Amino acid sequence: MIDRLVQDAVAQRVAQLVPANVAPLAPAIAPTETGAATGPAKSDGLAASSSERMSVPLQEFLRPAGRKRQHKMKGRGEAESVVQFAIDFLGDPRMNELTEEKWKLLDDALPDIPNRENIPAESSKSLFKRYKYAETHGWSELVRVTTTTIKSRYWGGLYKFIDWAIQEKHYRGSRYTFVCIDPENLAPLPRDAFDEEELLTLLKQPLFTGCKNKLHVWQTGGCFVQSHIYWGFLICILTGMRPGEVGRLKCADIRTDNQFFYFDLRPFDARGGRVALQDLRDLKTNAAGRVIPIHPLLIELGLLERMQELMDKGETRLFPEWEVYVRKDGTERRSQPLSKSWQYVKKLQKLSRADLTLYSTRHLMADWLDSDGIAQRTRDRILGHASDVRGRYGRKGVLDPQIAAKIEALGPPAIKQMREILLVAKNRADTGELTLLKTY
Repeated sequence: MIDRLVQDAVAQRVAQLVPANVAPLAPAIAPTETGAATGPAKSDGLAASSSERMSVPLQEFLRPAGRKRQHKMKGRGEAESVVQFAIDFLGDPRMNELTEEKWKLLDDALPDIPNRENIPAESSKSLFKRYKYAETHGWSELVRVTTTTIKSRYWGGLYKFIDWAIQEKHYRGSRYTFVCIDPENLAPLPRDAFDEEELLTLLKQPLFTGCKNKLHVWQTGGCFVQSHIYWGFLICILTGMRPGEVGRLKCADIRTDNQFFYFDLRPFDARGGRVALQDLRDLKTNAAGRVIPIHPLLIELGLLERMQELMDKGETRLFPEWEVYVRKDGTERRSQPLSKSWQYVKKLQKLSRADLTLYSTRHLMADWLDSDGIAQRTRDRILGHASDVRGRYGRKGVLDPQIAAKIEALGPPAIKQMREILLVAKNRADTGELTLLKTY
């Protein structure tokens, strides 16, 4: 009884000392309506982000980054289509609902996405629509994609998104490993070089011999248009450069050692000192940084005159009319104009050989180099292929006169026939027989 009296007295005294405007402390554990206790609310944001629908982090994944983080965006644009397929196929689940069972369902579905062949345009706008079309109409007239597409585009795109989601705490699980490939998926088709007849068929088109006007370059007419498409094809054929590399060329990339002319594709010239990252050339691989001798036929056709006229106008790009395709993630794709033109002319001329692609120009140059007995290391340096360890060292910062001389002397029968076709049209334009139209 004495103890209770003391405790009551102390409690009354403490209540008199506490200011009236001080709120009582909240209990560490508050009872719920059912009487069960709940813990303190989480503050790290992980629970909230994990409960988002999958489409929400996809938007963040594709959002262009600031200039200091732009280097981390590479490849995200290519991943969009397959991540969107996962969203459509799984019903836009919450990130914390992505269990191993759901990943397995997605894994099993990826090989059942057909390519666009024989699918109406309306049903081919997304991977999921193509999947549903095959599910509805069967596979009798449809073709499955290659294993390269599944592994590189589908699995690779999903891995890129999942790794990012884990890092950004949108997803608490571990990365699932995709394994499913249908036995009817196509094997990858090796690319082959142009044969002589196919090459000459291409060069006999109106674009090179006389076209209708600047817009209708594949229709016969009385105009001569040395557009970015004209030069794009010829540079790819006579140098083995990639289409995207041609689209990035600047006037200053054409250089000379006072004996030969060459394209300088190095990230920067180290002899001039360091440069800012923003001024570096965007290369597909480290081996892509190289110098490439310019074949004399390109000079005869007027490539240097184009460069000089553009520089006189203050233009830095060698092909200013070459449109750049910008993806949602802010990255650029430079090969689009030439790729579209190739698909059109291939269909126009009924060049149906499946292994004939725009990249066949690189294989054509490789064949010419091989047939001329040029060393493997030299071949790799011209084409921008990774070589062995020895190929990483040596005088690769300057033009090798021996390599340049070999390129200049490169003269298989096909090049001689090319020269006859192309220079006849150029001479007709110079004499006024064809109307010369400029695209810049």
